Amino acid sequence: MSLREALFPAGDRWIALAWALLCLASLAVLWSVTEPIRGPYLQLDAGVAKTIFYRQVLWVALGWIVLTVAARIRLRTLENLSLPGMLILLVLLVVLLAVGAKISGSRRWILLGPVRMQPAEFAKITFILATAHLLGRDPDRAPRPLVVIGTLGLMLAHMVLVMREPDLGTSLVFLAIWLGMIFWYGIPGILLVGAAGAALSAVIMFISESVLARQPWPWGIYLLVVIGLLALVPLSIPARISLLLVNVASGLGIPFLWEKLRGYQQERILTFFDPMRDQFGTGYQAIQSKVAIGSGGLLGKHYLQGTQKGLAFLPERHTDFVFSVVGEELGLVGCLVLLGLFLLVILRGLDTAATARRPFWRFAAVGIVSYFTFHVVVNVAITTGLLPVTGLPLPGLSYGGSNLLTSSFLIGVLLNIGSRSFDT
Repeated sequence: MSLREALFPAGDRWIALAWALLCLASLAVLWSVTEPIRGPYLQLDAGVAKTIFYRQVLWVALGWIVLTVAARIRLRTLENLSLPGMLILLVLLVVLLAVGAKISGSRRWILLGPVRMQPAEFAKITFILATAHLLGRDPDRAPRPLVVIGTLGLMLAHMVLVMREPDLGTSLVFLAIWLGMIFWYGIPGILLVGAAGAALSAVIMFISESVLARQPWPWGIYLLVVIGLLALVPLSIPARISLLLVNVASGLGIPFLWEKLRGYQQERILTFFDPMRDQFGTGYQAIQSKVAIGSGGLLGKHYLQGTQKGLAFLPERHTDFVFSVVGEELGLVGCLVLLGLFLLVILRGLDTAATARRPFWRFAAVGIVSYFTFHVVVNVAITTGLLPVTGLPLPGLSYGGSNLLTSSFLIGVLLNIGSRSFDT
């Protein structure tokens, strides 16, 4: 194998190039984050150790090796290992709740000397591959409703275990992946309408109960609108009753779910609706992130010149809020370039799914695209104040080995599928 083949495996070269640029951008941003602030503030300590940068260099190198392996392994082998691999990761997630290292109140990591590994990240790989295997099976061997219910059960198992760590952000990734893959699988439109109605009912009930301090009238008005619409649409009576019951059940379930959230999770959500509620506590990250991005303007304060990250006003600037550093130092233009690279990966990934000849390949590609889409959209929405703060890294950019290795492996699988798209 030549050096060129090792550095750029077969498959969609645009995806490989975009991912390489994103990894290089990560190193550039982390170098800035770990550098003392320059200019009128002289050599003020940045507050993030330079070892963060050097570790990321190692993770990027290991990630590219993982990508190369994933791009060359037989896809049949990945499919055969998908179910056993998923079961192993599920068992590991169960064990983690009992013996995992407790850091900042959460049991998310396994300590391997100086290295922390997060099993929930690797479970995303096995979940995507196992779900693709189940969805890609011959419909005569397993009726479609049973497949949908079976994959739903697997998704809920992953969500519940990860939420118990607790890690709400990562748990929602499994839901997003499943929704993307099941949409591609093809489900009746009535189910999509029901899901959308249930989500809207839950949001309105949450606002009624929590934000408006237990004033149920908005949810009551919503139910009246739903009843009116159901009376007008040409649906059977059982379908109308089912849609109404779904809306009622999802709304009534919100107070129960709200009580199950941790105190800090409740505060983050409430602070999202009113950032000044706790501007020096749970609202601090969101406020400082928006200040950093907004202060960058069109072209930014220039590389290494960011004051929000340099003066340590911006928390988690090397992990979940790395996009804020890009906005501050490189401005709107830098953010658009970065998002353009992610969009290139996502669109080319969808093209790979559309041209793949075998069901397992198609569903795996869609699962990978759903993974990247959710991570990017939610992370950017959090840093810009459009969603409540929850821990979710920006793939390829945020510091951390587990997510970078997971993302690199999935990119390698996508390249692998692309290189075989026209196989018979």
